[in-house]
Amino acid sequence: MLSILRRHFSIFLTDGFSLLGFTSLTAPLRIANDVLGYEAYSWNIVSHHSEPVQSSCGISLAAECDLECARNTKALDQDRFLALLPGDKDDVFPARLVSWVREAMSRGVSVAGVGRGALILAEHGLLDGRRCAVHWSVFAPSVENFPEVVFSRAFYEIDGLVHTCAGEAAAFDLVLEIIKQDFGQELVDSINDVALQGRARSRADRQVMALHMRLERVCSPLLAAVKLMEKTVSEPLTMDALAASSGMSRRRLERLFQQHLGMQPRAFYRQLRIERAHALLENSAIPVIDVAIASGFVSQSHFAKVYKAFTGCTPQETRTGRRRDGGPVGSFRERLTAMSAFA
Repeated sequence: MLSILRRHFSIFLTDGFSLLGFTSLTAPLRIANDVLGYEAYSWNIVSHHSEPVQSSCGISLAAECDLECARNTKALDQDRFLALLPGDKDDVFPARLVSWVREAMSRGVSVAGVGRGALILAEHGLLDGRRCAVHWSVFAPSVENFPEVVFSRAFYEIDGLVHTCAGEAAAFDLVLEIIKQDFGQELVDSINDVALQGRARSRADRQVMALHMRLERVCSPLLAAVKLMEKTVSEPLTMDALAASSGMSRRRLERLFQQHLGMQPRAFYRQLRIERAHALLENSAIPVIDVAIASGFVSQSHFAKVYKAFTGCTPQETRTGRRRDGGPVGSFRERLTAMSAFA
């Protein structure tokens, strides 16, 4: 027989929040209530001053209370969840929000950081010594910026009272795990059936980039080489060493890269290094020389030359977001295919 349990979620939103993230948090809770036949899970929307909050797609949600109101909720601490789902428009979170999170954790309230919400917890030292799931696109700069945090490429992590998920859709999987801990696998299976969700992703699953999935289907030897490249970005292997470690000849390695990726392995390797550098420049404050070293370049001058040839701007311009002529830095992704020219 299922236990009678009630749990309340306070979901803090700021302008620019992801509607996908919000529905991923609340949809499994709503379905769970329907299946159980009573309101086991409730939630409300919290904003800075009870003002409506506009999502990134332009849809606004009405907030039911502000931070002070949320502090005084009647739910027992052990039956509460505080979920942070910030948008991309708030660079600095107010001290009273950080204070609220610290106070809640000290009383045994569980805290969940969704997407950028996880990094905000890290910025304020709330994840020191804990595991944290982070999106693959910001994994490298996150490791550089917060060495005290144990980052993973899992879809979500649960470490004591702290719950984190790498992206908006992964919040669905995180909430399913919470429901599983409360009521068991049978209810989770029922939720997945209703939502046509299929198998829920577990903490053991890892984020796989689209390229990995495609190569896994068409050319597993090439995937092995790509993974090895990703692991050795800071200390690139020679093409002969890469081929040998991947269990093939250099000629076959070059043929597979050209056939499936349209470029030579040397060009692809350098593309990975520039992508790493770009992420570090945009998402960290470490010196440019350290960015160069972390990206496998032996000198800052060589790095700057290759980086500008590839991106159209200098490392310093990427960091500031403006070119010397005053214009904005262009799209990084538009130049991905140009790397073959610098093999």
